[in-house]
Amino acid sequence: MECPKLRNLEFFPVREGETQSVGLRDPEGISDGILFLPPNIFYLVQFLDGQHTRNQIAGEYLKRFGEILMPQWVDKFIADLDEKLFLEDERFEAAKGALLASFRAQPTRPAMFAGKSYEAEPERLKQQVDGFFRPKEGPGSSPSEHAGQALKAIVAPHVEINQAGPIYAWAYKEVREARTPDVFVILGTARGVIETLFACTDKDFETPLGLVKADREFLRHFRAHGGEVFFQDELAHRKDHAIEFQTVFLQHVLGAAKPITIVPVLCSFSHLHFSHPNLLAQGQRVGQFLEAFRKTLAAFGKEVCFVVSGDLAHIGMRYGDPKPPTDFSFHKTMQADLAMLKHAENGDPDAFLQFIQKEDDARRIGLLPPLYTMLKLVGDPSGGAPKGSVLRYDRATVDQYNSTVTFAAMAFY
Repeated sequence: MECPKLRNLEFFPVREGETQSVGLRDPEGISDGILFLPPNIFYLVQFLDGQHTRNQIAGEYLKRFGEILMPQWVDKFIADLDEKLFLEDERFEAAKGALLASFRAQPTRPAMFAGKSYEAEPERLKQQVDGFFRPKEGPGSSPSEHAGQALKAIVAPHVEINQAGPIYAWAYKEVREARTPDVFVILGTARGVIETLFACTDKDFETPLGLVKADREFLRHFRAHGGEVFFQDELAHRKDHAIEFQTVFLQHVLGAAKPITIVPVLCSFSHLHFSHPNLLAQGQRVGQFLEAFRKTLAAFGKEVCFVVSGDLAHIGMRYGDPKPPTDFSFHKTMQADLAMLKHAENGDPDAFLQFIQKEDDARRIGLLPPLYTMLKLVGDPSGGAPKGSVLRYDRATVDQYNSTVTFAAMAFY
């Protein structure tokens, strides 16, 4: 491994007393390990690009800090990364292949976050979710103005349930009071990178409230209409919470009234897939997915409601900003978020994308892939653009450095 290459990892700042470090972890969940690096060593991460040799990496350290890194120390640094499966190499590929085989052999997708992100005991979970509807931040009990109508889509947060429970509730109040569709297509923002940009699975999802079944008829049509390639990265579902959190709410508000089925899809692409020369070829997968999905919707011929799972802006040091956000910077972020969502309310996916492109995704909009996908699918072909509304908007602080995530609940009729 003369020129080591780091995988796509999450980085987050940590402070204990006067000591600062940066944590590295795997958003795909292939590795459970976390590696903490002092800032001077974290500086070297940028050179783990598959182009720099070990000696060149040590040379970059010398140029920056004026100190020599002994070869054995560089070897240990790279060995620690490799041991945690943080490098792109044969060891990582073997581990990923073994996990994929194990995941595909499982009869269902287990509830990975029960007892961690939400209550694991059914009655306590029902009380927990019910509680999100009641506080002043929640939607309350007055009926929706669209009660009984066909709901085309909702947007709900992606962040932890205990951080955004009442905002989830605003979206799911619409689901509870609308006409129940035949299937829910859940489009979730993936935490990790997906080579094919979309990852489907036909596994049923377990929750403490029972089993949420995948709609195999729909998925069979999707495979037949060109969607087979989008199942090759289904391992992305193993430890991603985007679908799981939504199934908990769906089952809570509808499970007893009518059995529901879902189509679970994780999405992972950026504005650069539409413009950057090195990513345009991969970005063509978006059009391929949309074409296969439109054909499937036509062949399926039943009523579908989309559930879009994603957050808006990610600001602060946790996400790469040089300093914590201030009240002023949050206010600017909120203004930009709501201006951007106006395009979504108008059912205009291209204007929504162009808004993000114009600012070069400076706010790191997590909602881009699933919301763009939904707007492209719901507004086609003859029903006109979907009309949406922002029901509620909020934010959550996610670390000791005041790093902030913003999110919203929306409904489209």
